[in-house]
Amino acid sequence: MTNRIRDLRKQNGLSQLELAKRIGTTGQQVGNLEGGRRKLTQDWMERLAAGLDCRPADLLGAPQTQQARPTLPPGETTMRNATIERRTKETEISVTVNLDGGGNYAVDTGIGFLDHMLEQLSRHSLIDLDVKAKGDLHIDFHHTTEDTGIAIGEAVAQALGSRAGITRYGAALIPMDETLTRVTLDVSNRPYLIWRVDFTRPKLGEMDTELFKEWFQAFAQAAGITLHVENLYGENNHHIVESCYKGLARALRQAIDIDPRKSDAVPSTKGVLGGSL
Repeated sequence: MTNRIRDLRKQNGLSQLELAKRIGTTGQQVGNLEGGRRKLTQDWMERLAAGLDCRPADLLGAPQTQQARPTLPPGETTMRNATIERRTKETEISVTVNLDGGGNYAVDTGIGFLDHMLEQLSRHSLIDLDVKAKGDLHIDFHHTTEDTGIAIGEAVAQALGSRAGITRYGAALIPMDETLTRVTLDVSNRPYLIWRVDFTRPKLGEMDTELFKEWFQAFAQAAGITLHVENLYGENNHHIVESCYKGLARALRQAIDIDPRKSDAVPSTKGVLGGSL
């Protein structure tokens, strides 16, 4: 007889490892139970039912139609989704991400060029991104730029959870006409930024070019990502910065993708990501 463990687990927004932790076993054991490689005894049914908030009898039979999950308040997550609200005396920012989206975006920071870059980030990473920001733009763009990077980074980190199953590493070479930029990253939960990008103009649109490093620094720190951004060559400042955001998007898309061969395991010999090497 088929079982519904996998369907119920996904409806609850749990990975195999997360369900295993709930019921005191291993992710491999959960995989064996889902695949029918281990007998579903009464004891296992009761333990699984407790972990999945269902009745033991619900674990057997044909899959049922999945009901829509309720909308969660800010700060709570479903599987690979997160919403962050960040409020200070300088900015008010709301960010929602879906790491398994289709690159859909709604971005309004009040800074036109930054909006354009965040739209590129969403489109090329396939992360659905909703950003609404209000900041002290009458002073300058610094606080809004930096805090937007922090909020997006925090949302990505929260959506990643334990980071179990991710590919972890990503790299991209992005050409834009005369420009070539390399972005490499490790979703390690150990933030670090290497920024080797120079500009020949002080502004793009109304945005100070020095603020792009501030955004990448804030994002890398909040997301827990080791991030190297290197403009190898280029002349047009617009092309240079846009290739940086597109490179981040493509490398991030690769790194957060789920590895089907190890979808329940944290990609580290330590068993966790973060801390020392």
